[in-house]
Amino acid sequence: MVIANNPKLRCYAKKTLFTTVVVLATLEIAHFRAQSQIDEALAERLPEAMKQVQAQQEEAAQKAEREGVLAPWAAAPEQVPEGRHLYGSLNAQFTLVEFSDLECPYCKRFHDTPKTLVDQSGGKVNWEWWHYPLAFHSPGAILGAQAAECVAELAGNQAFWAFTGEWFKRSELNGAGVESAEQLAQLVGAPVEPFKQCLASEKYKAKVEQQMAKGSELGVTGTPSTFVVDNQTGNRVLVRGAQTPQALLDAMKQTIGLRDKPTRKGGEQARVEAPGSPL
Repeated sequence: MVIANNPKLRCYAKKTLFTTVVVLATLEIAHFRAQSQIDEALAERLPEAMKQVQAQQEEAAQKAEREGVLAPWAAAPEQVPEGRHLYGSLNAQFTLVEFSDLECPYCKRFHDTPKTLVDQSGGKVNWEWWHYPLAFHSPGAILGAQAAECVAELAGNQAFWAFTGEWFKRSELNGAGVESAEQLAQLVGAPVEPFKQCLASEKYKAKVEQQMAKGSELGVTGTPSTFVVDNQTGNRVLVRGAQTPQALLDAMKQTIGLRDKPTRKGGEQARVEAPGSPL
């Protein structure tokens, strides 16, 4: 009531109220501007941050997928004699030397047989891959053979075996090939650009052709063809086709029975290009 009856006090009260309103409005505007700046900063940085998170998630997913693909081939030694592809112990008593074609349906059917024998042999058996891409399965078969060699060069022996296994799983076979050899190579750990350069150069074409020629010289006429080799003597028995594990075991017994007999006139064993190969 005192303020109501006192003009000076009423004026002071109005000024005070006005000042308070102005201060509150100024604070609100400042807060709005600060929030707007924060929102703008977030708008600028959030997409990049999301991209980084997404990239990290994709990288982790690819790593997990790669590890899952490589894991079944853990028995592939990291260090192997140059130019060879071996699965299992380097000191095995027997070697299954398979001439194979990545576009061959029978090779796909047979692929788990030598692997299972090696995995269950306790180090007594290993498995060696030789290329024999059939003409009527090309260009897919020849492309696959050269791609596998590039993978071995760039990502190692285990990656080679994982690549062949995945090729069989993903190919339409009979020459059709896989959707992308590059993606498959990347999956098992081969860097994309070096792989593309390696494949385009056809640097392994001669090696594949040499292995085919050696197979033909040894009597290979189709795939899969597997030489069961006794590494103690060098004696070998050829098993043709997608045979059972028992057929390979019988061939091992047969080579043991040949231990006191020479494999060729003069007792000499044929040799091939790859150092240390049992053939």
